[in-house]
Amino acid sequence: MEKRMDPRTALLLTQLKQTSLILFGANLVGVYLHGSIVLGSYRPAVSDLDYLIVVQQPLTLAEKQALMTVTLQQLWPLAPAKGLEFHVLVASAVRHFQDPCPFDFHFSPAHWRDYHEDPQRYLTTMQGTDPDLAAHLTILQTYGQVLVGAPIATVFGRVPVAAYWDSIVADVAAAPEEIQQAPLYLTLNLCRVLAYQQQRLILSKAGGGQWGLQHCAPEFQALIAAALQAYQTQGQLLWTATVTPDLARRFATQCLQQLAGGLTS
Repeated sequence: MEKRMDPRTALLLTQLKQTSLILFGANLVGVYLHGSIVLGSYRPAVSDLDYLIVVQQPLTLAEKQALMTVTLQQLWPLAPAKGLEFHVLVASAVRHFQDPCPFDFHFSPAHWRDYHEDPQRYLTTMQGTDPDLAAHLTILQTYGQVLVGAPIATVFGRVPVAAYWDSIVADVAAAPEEIQQAPLYLTLNLCRVLAYQQQRLILSKAGGGQWGLQHCAPEFQALIAAALQAYQTQGQLLWTATVTPDLARRFATQCLQQLAGGLTS
């Protein structure tokens, strides 16, 4: 988390803590921060806020509706540019990790339209399993912070290395096709997946970019540097004569070929 947090984010976290205590009462185990805000790369202009809510018992339909009302009316006006993303997890499901990990409820900007088009359907069907949770929980156990509630070590069981690896590789599996549309995200994310493969490093996007500048092939240095600069200046990666869509596709393809070799010993 930033040493000097901006006032708006500080207020958001205060509101998140207070509303969680009110909404869930004795059912609340804790609210836990993961993602960029604990990896030291959170910037309100380009980030989202990632958190997990852990409860003792699954939420009722009324509690899910109340959670969405509070989220959209009280918390979202204070959210960073990419919004809020959270999972509600039942304590028994995370005490001993299950792969894929089950969740009781989930919301992110990607689900905004589904919720608004049919709130009742969304509330009753948004539960299941999510392979991304293996990555979220690994980052939480390595860097996470307790916003309110029980210590992380007493709530979450260990995530196997294989589950984390499968999760982060799946996140970049379509990179050659998608990197033109999201060059900043995928360039830096590919770097941090390579860093884990080769050195077991769990890095932020910015940390992945810095690692890539030191370890990736010289022909891709301009691409990685451009992505890193855009991320650090809260801008967008712009194509140039040397940083081209073709270069990005070649980088993604080469990365996936390398990742196909699996974890190094």
